[in-house]
Amino acid sequence: MGFGVVMVRLRNLQPPLLPTPGNGWKLGLLFSLVGLVTVLLSTQHYFAVRYDIDEDTYEPPDRWIILFSLAITLLGAGVIYFVFTAPLNPLYSVVFE
Repeated sequence: MGFGVVMVRLRNLQPPLLPTPGNGWKLGLLFSLVGLVTVLLSTQHYFAVRYDIDEDTYEPPDRWIILFSLAITLLGAGVIYFVFTAPLNPLYSVVFE
């Protein structure tokens, strides 16, 4: 969630000459939403595991680990794509076009 908030807040630091806010806010929003869903699912998972331990029926679930690992990998790939496709200096394209 922290990465998402930072990315959304950084868009406010863009120079006023840019006609559009860019796509960074979308990636920031996605990080924030995934963080929020992770917190909610982790809380639910905690109480389910606690109940299973009390009942002595605990079996570790592999599917959630795989699902969240895949989600974080996709988000990381999105960040890498965004970093390498964004212009290095946003003013350069506005001034020289």
